[in-house]
Amino acid sequence: MRRRRYGRRGSNSLGSVVDDLAHIAARLGPTGALTTGAIGFAIFYAALPIALMAWTDSNKAKMAGPAAAAFAKLLDQVMWHRFIGPCQWVGVALLLACSAVAVWKVFVSDALTDAELAGTSWLAKLFARLLR
Repeated sequence: MRRRRYGRRGSNSLGSVVDDLAHIAARLGPTGALTTGAIGFAIFYAALPIALMAWTDSNKAKMAGPAAAAFAKLLDQVMWHRFIGPCQWVGVALLLACSAVAVWKVFVSDALTDAELAGTSWLAKLFARLLR
């Protein structure tokens, strides 16, 4: 009988967004790579958290009862730690990865290999984690 594997499997996470957009930026020129990074940063660092907070505020307004204030505070903390914080982390990582691809294309003007792109996105994720 096989044992079940528990834990993370698959690549449907926010980290894969950084990898995918780094690959897209590598196909474009330096200006396109910077534009991709700036648009990704704007979406993940600003637009998505603003939309999530608006949704949270509208649902907090519907709460009533003696425990409404406690649940509203809990909802804010959960939204920040599980959704908004990681989205902002991805925004910074996207900007770093696409900027690194653009700088590479300006100075070296060679196409990046898959291993180089993987290393670039890994370093961008690491630096974004350290900046957080």
